[in-house]
Order: sequence, then C-alpha cells, then structure tokens
Amino acid sequence: MRTRMNRRLAIRNLAAVAASLNLPLAPSRAVAACIDGDAGSVDSCGLPALFERPMADPPFEPSWVTTFLPTRLWPTPSEIDAPVASIDVGRLFRIDAPQRWYRLFVWDPRENQHAYIGAEAVGPAATPFWAAFRDDGKWIDVDLSLPQHLRAMQGDEQVFRDLVTAGVQRRTKPGFCRIMHRVYNETMDSRTVPDATRSYLLKDVLYTQYFHDDGSAIHYNWWASTWGAPGSQGCLGMRLDGAKFMWEWATFGTPLVIHD
Repeated sequence: MRTRMNRRLAIRNLAAVAASLNLPLAPSRAVAACIDGDAGSVDSCGLPALFERPMADPPFEPSWVTTFLPTRLWPTPSEIDAPVASIDVGRLFRIDAPQRWYRLFVWDPRENQHAYIGAEAVGPAATPFWAAFRDDGKWIDVDLSLPQHLRAMQGDEQVFRDLVTAGVQRRTKPGFCRIMHRVYNETMDSRTVPDATRSYLLKDVLYTQYFHDDGSAIHYNWWASTWGAPGSQGCLGMRLDGAKFMWEWATFGTPLVIHD
C-alpha cells in the first residue's frame, strides 16, 4: 500500500510540475488511470513522454551569408587536411541546408559548386539581386552609358568585360532579357526587321545570341568602326574575341540585365 501511495504522489507531483512549466501533457484520462489503477510501474503509464517529445524543426529557407574572416571551403563536414579553396573576407555564399555541426553546407556562386564553410567565419547578408536569375550564377550586365560595354558575371565576380556598340536612338531597350536562341553563323537581312532604319544584308555574322523578340542579339560585328557608342539597329555588336568568349561562356537562358 505504501509503494502504491508513493507512486501516486510522484505522478501527481510530475503532473503539477509539467503544468507549471506549460509542458505538453498526456491525456488526462491516462494520467487518472495511472493514479487510480494498479499500473505496476511509472514507466508503464507513459509519463516519460511528457519530457521526451521531440520538437519539430522549423521549415528551412535558404539564406545568404558573407565572410568576415579569411577562411576555407571544405569538401565534407569533417575534412581537415584538404580544403577546396581559401576564401577572403567579403565573399557571398548561400546556405542550402540546416546547420547540424560547426560547418555550413553552402553554394558558392563564383564557382557554381557546393561545399562546407565554418559557421564562425560568416555572418548574415542581404540576398543579392542576381540570386534569382539563374541556378548556375551566370548573368550578363549590359551598360548603355558611354562607353557602352557588357560584363560576363559569375555571381558577384566579373569574369569578362568588353566594349559593345548598341542600338542608335535607344533601340537597345533597357530591361531584363534572356538568351533565347543561338546561331553560330548568321545572315542578317533588314527585310526581316519591320522597323529597320536602313537596308542591309550581312553575311557571316558569327556567334549570334538572340535575347529579344525584336531581333536584338549579341554577335560579332565585323563591319563596325567604333566601339563603346551607339551604332546598331538594336544588337550588341562585339569584336571577334569578345563575341567568341560570350558564345562559349553563355548559353540558352543566360540572363541579361540592360541598363543606362
């Protein structure tokens, strides 16, 4: 009888403590059954569940961080001898998984690769505007102010820059575009451009990458005599080496941000 009374008193005390701490309680009928019945042991009443219920993880959302200390990237959470790369202060990374240990699983937009970085070396950063453009981090920045030029960007890093000749009378439209189709060697005919301001028939236009339904494209411009100033019907004309680089670097869907 004394053992049963001690058990009942312990159960009542546990229930009172749980209530005062606002802990989740087992159904009251189950507790009553343990108190009033002959359950045999506290474990059989399920009371440990009051304190062992796991908390659900909150929904994970990727976020951006920047390095405020020199650090390294690692191929695994535990590797200590063979880093992927050394990282300077000010590099941006996207966290792509919940943190489990002292390293974070991140995407490096400059290299378009995933790796691990020490949580002690990074802090929160605003989401960069180019983050929504493309999964591989590539985008093209086109500046129509003089001297007109474009930059091939890998995340926040410039990998190439060259002068272009853009459209006269602002025929190259500012805005957001993507490369829609590509022709290695194109023949351009003004009769296919309804609002062309002059007639032309241009053969062997290499490395043509169309980015607008009005016929605007990045391409080799073998007939141009000046660079960095308007001179086309809306295209972004380039010298041979620049056009070749852009052809090999860009692809279908690569975004362009065109601005003054």
